Amino acid sequence: MDKKTILIIILAFLLGGSLVFAFQQRNNQGQKEPDGSTTTISPSNPSEITVVPTIQAIPTSITPSTSVTSTQATPTTALTPTPDPFSTWTIYTNNTLKYRFLYDPAWNLATQANTVSVQGDISTKGWPSINVSQLTISATNISQLKTEVENLFNTTTTQVSIGSGIQSILLERAASPQAYAGQDYYFLHQGNTLVISLNDTGHTQGDQLYQHFLDNFELY
Repeated sequence: MDKKTILIIILAFLLGGSLVFAFQQRNNQGQKEPDGSTTTISPSNPSEITVVPTIQAIPTSITPSTSVTSTQATPTTALTPTPDPFSTWTIYTNNTLKYRFLYDPAWNLATQANTVSVQGDISTKGWPSINVSQLTISATNISQLKTEVENLFNTTTTQVSIGSGIQSILLERAASPQAYAGQDYYFLHQGNTLVISLNDTGHTQGDQLYQHFLDNFELY
């Protein structure tokens, strides 16, 4: 052989060895496809290529739940009106001394010469007991009446208003072993001196009755 032929054989041998080496490298490594899947070349059959797809998780759209609070209506209770304890009271009129007042018709009403009395059941208590009396005390105005009452009973009094604005002198009577506590209201009307006496005061229920009596006392 000449040198040229020997050189061609050597080059062909080297080229063949390079191709075999490259082919082995492709068999040992998988080839990545552009879409993210892996291409695996089987060593037994280079012409068959198996593509293993890459499975990606698909995000799930979660719709937020709406919390509904059930509100139960509270039943309303109809209020029963409180009965008026004074709705049955009736009126008494004194045409001689020109005054009138309301009182419970269940009470006993008694008329004497100069006094009108109304009294409830006092079998277990001393109230209600009310007297309206005409007095012989002589006075021309409320200030003079105050002085006369204080001198007569040797005590202090208070000027107050009762009923429809009637100016009166209040004398407080303290309780004693012989008598209940009480209140006397002195006032002037058409030249006469009158007094309202409330007996056995100082009890919540009794004082409510007495206050209603005073609030509705009228002169005419």
